[in-house]
This record gives sequence, structure tokens and C-alpha cells, in this order.
Amino acid sequence: MKEMTPYRTTKSSRRYGVLWCCLVGALPLIAQQPAEIFGQHILFQLNTITTQARMQEAIYVRVPDTALYQVFDHLQAGPREGVVKNSPNSPLILGVKLNPTLTNYFGNPVSSVTRDFHSYRIQDSSEAALLALGITPENAGDYRYHVVANDSVELVPWSPVTQLEQRHGARKPYALIGKFRYPGKTVLVEVVNTKNYASRDGVLFDWQTDLRPVLRQITLQMPRDYFNLAYLARNRGYATRFDRLTHIPLDFSFPADSVLQVTVELERRPTVAYIAYLLRHTARHRDTLDVGFVNPHGQITINASWYREPGNYELRIEPMARWPVWDPARMLTLPFTVLPATRQGRYVSEKVLLAWLSGFVALAILVFLGYRRYSRGRLQQEATRSLQAQLRLKALRAQLNPHFLFNALGSIQNLVNKQNLLQANQFLARFARLTRKVLQSSEEDLVSLEDELQLSVDYLQMEQLRFGFEYTCTLDPAIVPANVELPALLLQPFLENAVRHGVSALQTAGRISINVKPDHHHLVISISDNGRGMAAAEPLRAGAFGLKLSEERIALVNQLYPTQPVILQVDSTPAGTTVQLTLTNWL
Repeated sequence: MKEMTPYRTTKSSRRYGVLWCCLVGALPLIAQQPAEIFGQHILFQLNTITTQARMQEAIYVRVPDTALYQVFDHLQAGPREGVVKNSPNSPLILGVKLNPTLTNYFGNPVSSVTRDFHSYRIQDSSEAALLALGITPENAGDYRYHVVANDSVELVPWSPVTQLEQRHGARKPYALIGKFRYPGKTVLVEVVNTKNYASRDGVLFDWQTDLRPVLRQITLQMPRDYFNLAYLARNRGYATRFDRLTHIPLDFSFPADSVLQVTVELERRPTVAYIAYLLRHTARHRDTLDVGFVNPHGQITINASWYREPGNYELRIEPMARWPVWDPARMLTLPFTVLPATRQGRYVSEKVLLAWLSGFVALAILVFLGYRRYSRGRLQQEATRSLQAQLRLKALRAQLNPHFLFNALGSIQNLVNKQNLLQANQFLARFARLTRKVLQSSEEDLVSLEDELQLSVDYLQMEQLRFGFEYTCTLDPAIVPANVELPALLLQPFLENAVRHGVSALQTAGRISINVKPDHHHLVISISDNGRGMAAAEPLRAGAFGLKLSEERIALVNQLYPTQPVILQVDSTPAGTTVQLTLTNWL
């Protein structure tokens, strides 16, 4: 990249001067600003509240080294001087005396927990003196100080303040913390009150002479990625050659639509404030942008809005001064070329991204509406199938009830024909009670096991009057019959089949048993009789109409409750028949 000449700066010199004041004094100065040469003075930092702004600001105050008492005159200033109140930066009232011929001595404030320690650059390797007007013979025993070099080596451990003097026109004795000279080093002098740690202050003296920024890395922020420019495997060929000493890329270039921002990271120099400028040489612009200060972490970021147009650019970073110096020995220079946009999809504009997002949202809405419509259709089909099964189930129950009634009426007729009027009356009484229960149960899909067993016992008692058989009903104690539900009139057809086709011919020798027990989460109900059984080739006798209806009814129940199927098993031998109903997952 050819040498670029700076053009006009887009920020005015007045604003630049204010920035410089903010840096060296924390805020614009009210008192007399320091000259370029330190002179025969002692420098103090105070805080002020001006009558105009009514806000606290930091100021630097220089007093002649022959009239040290004047600093107290500044502390007593009032409305005549345009201030509401002046106060020291700390109770120590630290003052600094440097070589009178020293220039560019202001450094960056350095933070230490809750305090900002001001720094001074001493590039001529001269001596620096630190005094504390707030330490007097009366309180000197409360203070300690130490000296640390390069933030790593303690040159002077925490020690008492012992040097008291009364020089430079002082009207009272004060503490001389010490005179220091450490060429090439950065030295922190910190003073603390041992009785009140909040009462502490310090300064940082920097004798380093090489202020040139040192590059650590350059990071490129892409639309969907970021990487270190020096990482050749990832940098997309934006730079292939680097200076061996400074690590600055020598052929840095990239398309205008590819890099969102360039972040330059420097080695941290706490006492040096660096400022960056961007020189632009494009078809539309030939100017110099004041990019701003390098942050305390040593980073400066250049946004894409500053290099949108193809052309040649150069980033210059140098130590803060009142005006740009452009001294190559103190400056880091990063040239780069912005190429025309590739339009190959590496960078997606906001309009295109918005269009894609709108399309995606529209597609998601269509998919959702389609899925909801499909789900509603499935639910409607399931509801229709369930309704059909319930109607068929009710129709079967309607067939079972007359079947039961006809059989019972036939039994009554036989008793009347035999002139057994007493048993016929007893049979009719039980039959009336049983009929009411059957009609009530027929209106419900599910009834409790307790009600179903009671209905079964009533039926067996009624038939016992006629045939004289014995029956038993056994319930496992682990089952609470009132809390278990099952399909209504599930057992009655099987009991009726056991009576009519099993024990009716045996009379008093007949035996029927009902056994209810749990099997994990399943309910197992067995109905056994000691009748002659059913032939192997004819598992359902022609007269056992109720058993046929019951099998069809169980199939419909399984359709309504697919996760809780009812399993029917019939075991018939010449010694008797056992019907076992397993209600899966009904407990």
C-alpha cells in the first residue's frame, strides 16, 4: 500500500482539545491548565464544584515550588473564583514535583479497586518527588507507604512515613514520601492510613521511553463467524504475509461485504493513552477520521460503516498528544484495502434477512395450521369411532337385558307349572329387585366392582331357589371393590351360562365359584362351574346366546379402551368350565 497523506480531520480541533483535557484531568479543567513544560512547580489534583455546572469535576492545580501554601488558597476558593467548593482528591493532599524541563508528562489514570491513581510519564529519566501535605507530625504515625515496580516487584515494603520537612514556602511541616528514579520501569507509590484503609492514595511514575503501540492480535468479526487474522487456516486469505517484528499484516485486504468490524488489540500500557485515526482514500472520501481512544483493555474497534466503500485505508495508533504527531517511531500503522463487494452470499443484508425471516414465519404458520387441521381430523375420526363403539355397546346391552329377562321368566313359569307357588313368589321378589339393578346398570358404561359383585350374588341367590346349587364369591383383601371400575353387566352373562348350561342339571350337587384377585396392575376374575363342560368342537353351544353377545361386547370394550384390553379365556373339560376375564391395567 502506498504512503497515504492525512487529509482534513472530521472532528474539530476544539473537540479534540476537550478530549485531551478529559483524559489528563478526568474532566475539563477550571484552574490554569498545565503548560507543555512542567516548570518550577508542584502539581496537585483537586476536586471542584463550579457555580456554572454545579457538578463535581477533577482539576489539576500547579503552585510555585516557592509558595506551597497556595494550594490551601485554592481549597478555600469560593464564588468569586467561580466555584462552590474545592476539596482535595484525598486527605493526603499528594503533590508531585518533576524535572522543570519535562514535557508531555501526563499519563493515563490507573484504577486500583475504588481509587484512580494518576500517572506521570518521565521520559528523560529524571527524578520525581512525592510529598503529602495531609501528613503532619501529629498523624504521621498512622500512615504507611510502599513502592512496587512493574506491578510485580515490591521495591520498598510497607514502611512508616518518617521524612517530614518544611520547604517550598510551606507554613507547616509535611511528609516527603520520597524521591524516586527508576529508568525503564513503571513504579507505583501507594500511601495508606492504617486506621482507615479508605484513606489512601498514590501515583504511578513511568520511566519507560518506548511508547510505540505493540500489536497483540487483529480480530475480524464476520456475519456468522470471527477469527484471528494471523490464523492462516481460518482467515480466508485476507492476509498471507506478516511483518516478523511487529506482526502487522503486509497484504491485508477483504471484500466490502464480508467484514462487519476490525478489532485491533494492543499490549496494555496502563499509563499511556493511545488514540486512533483512520485515513481513507476512496472514490468519494479523502479524509482522516478520529476513531477514538484505545480502551483500558488495549482494544480499538473499527466498524464497517467507516470502510464501506472500496479503496485504500490506513489505521494509525499513537500516544495521546494535544495534536497528532505522526511520528513513525511512536506510531503503529495498519494499512488495508477494501475490495468491491463479492455478492456471493457471505454477507446477508437486512432486507434479504427480513425477507427470509418473513418467509420462514409464513411457512411455519402454514405448517402449524396444516398440522392443527390434521390433528382435528384425527380427533374427530377417533371421536366418531368411539361414539360408534359406544352405540354398538349399548345395543348389545339392550340385547342382553331381554335375554336375561326371558330366561328368568321361563324359570318362573316352570315353578308355577310345578305348583311350587312359594318358590315362585320368592323368585319373583328377588327377580323384581334384580331387574331394577340391571336396568340401573344398563344406563352406565362403568360400574364399581362392588356393585357388579352384588348384582352377581343377587342373581345366583335367585337361581339358587330354583336349582338348589351352591355358590361362593371370593375377593382378594388387597382389592378395594368400591374403588375399582369395570364395564357394567360384564359378569352376568357368564354366570347365566354357568347356571343354565352347567349346574342346572346337577341340582344340589352343582357348584359355582367367583374368584377376584389382582395380578400386578391387572384385575383377574374367574367364574367356574362343575358342569359337564362344552364339547371341543362346539365351544359355544347353540343355546348360549348371552356368551356370544358377551364376546362381541368385550371386543367393543377393547376398541374403546385400547390401552386396557379385556382378555377372555374359556377352559372347558368334562369336569367343568372356567371362564377367566383379565382386565389389563385396570388397577
